[in-house]
Amino acid sequence: MSHRYREGRNLYRDPQHAKIAGVCAGLADFFGVETWIVRLLVISGLIFTSVITLTAYLAAWLLLDKKPVTLGSPAEGEMGEVRMKSRSWQAGVTPLQALGRIAQELDALEPRVQRIEKLVTSKTFALQREFNKL
Repeated sequence: MSHRYREGRNLYRDPQHAKIAGVCAGLADFFGVETWIVRLLVISGLIFTSVITLTAYLAAWLLLDKKPVTLGSPAEGEMGEVRMKSRSWQAGVTPLQALGRIAQELDALEPRVQRIEKLVTSKTFALQREFNKL
């Protein structure tokens, strides 16, 4: 089972970078955050809502496919380097550069948000919503 979050990203377990089953490593890769952050959230979840978190973790362990190893992929030693370079704060990027990247991503999203806002505030949308209520 694989899910799409962004174009080209699939949700998998990542046993290659796992502590237990690779669920946290897979989630971290999917959302583009550090693995330790996801692990910290899971541990916090286990402390405060243990049954729900444990059930979700076990379900993810059983339902998610292992991350496929592609032909021509970098060797294990190089894999860590490739993975680290995708994280701004590990690639030696200054905070100002990281902020610039985020600003560029937000600027790219701005036209889409404007189109959505224009649609939602239009009279056509309000009329369509009233028809749907009938």
